[in-house]
Amino acid sequence: MKWISLISLLLTSQITFANVINDSDLSTPIMLPLVASPDLKVDTIDRYPIRRNAVAFKAVIVQDDKETEIKGLSFNLTLNSNVSANGVESIQTACETGDETYIATAKLKLEKFQINGPRSRRYNLKVEGKCGEGLKLIFKYNSLAGQFFGIWNLASKITHKFKAIGRNDFLRGKMGIIYPASGDYYNGRVNVTQGYQWDVVGHEIGHSIYSESRIGRSQGGRHRIDECYTKTLAFSEGWASFFSAWVSVDLNDPDAKFRYMVQRRAPLEIEHVPADVCYGPTNEWRVYSFLWDLIDLNNDNENVNISFLDLWDLSIEKKFRSITEYKDELLDSGFDPVLINVVWDQNILGF
Repeated sequence: MKWISLISLLLTSQITFANVINDSDLSTPIMLPLVASPDLKVDTIDRYPIRRNAVAFKAVIVQDDKETEIKGLSFNLTLNSNVSANGVESIQTACETGDETYIATAKLKLEKFQINGPRSRRYNLKVEGKCGEGLKLIFKYNSLAGQFFGIWNLASKITHKFKAIGRNDFLRGKMGIIYPASGDYYNGRVNVTQGYQWDVVGHEIGHSIYSESRIGRSQGGRHRIDECYTKTLAFSEGWASFFSAWVSVDLNDPDAKFRYMVQRRAPLEIEHVPADVCYGPTNEWRVYSFLWDLIDLNNDNENVNISFLDLWDLSIEKKFRSITEYKDELLDSGFDPVLINVVWDQNILGF
């Protein structure tokens, strides 16, 4: 009986690992950063005078001299009088005498996602200040905290985009994100190595939404973006990249590209698939370009403008096994077969 149990355990383990989404082709392997403490550190704090009895917070990520505001970040304040008050991004009257000092603790909670460190450790962020000064918290894009907030911003953006199309139920519960992880993959939780790689992070979150919403069948295994493998794996990978593009890329961009994904071929084109990429429905690059051409607003030899909402409603709970089945569903749903076939031939078949 012991041997039977052991064999069963090994078989179960093999099945589990075989179904892990292995996205090792997406980004360059890196040494896993040592996270000695779950405390996030601010790289620079700019302090500036404001009203005597007020406090203010603003937080930004800096990359290439460009600042990106961290959205939805708020704080709880503990003043030296031991009085607590809620802190928000804007100026507020939280001080009594105007000379109190305080500790501000960030509320690192998102509505639909939870970002944790290795071994599921919860991050925290605390800063000190005094009444009568505003704090501008500056994070380098590639620091531990800066990458945490890069993931934070992307997760927040996804939630807001789904709210904007009236589909706030896109996840049934909170999705866990592990950063930094040993690799970029999805195994029931989103694992990412580098938080500033918006396209890779969006791809892995796309896998979680694809799985949770039962858009298609999932199949694990190694894959390379310019090669062919199985229809199911190609559809799963292609849909995840398509989702990442919808989240972060301008639909009007005639030269839409991914910046960090698959460094050996970066930047990856979204609008056009290079001729040396494997042809047909078993290649993920061709899958995501086909899906992108359905919703983008840049017409390149095609005139199809289907909304992401239409594709979403057509997709959920369908468990597609391939982009071919997906195309058949489009045609069965009444979309113009001439236009759909033009997009199919241009992207999937390379005509």
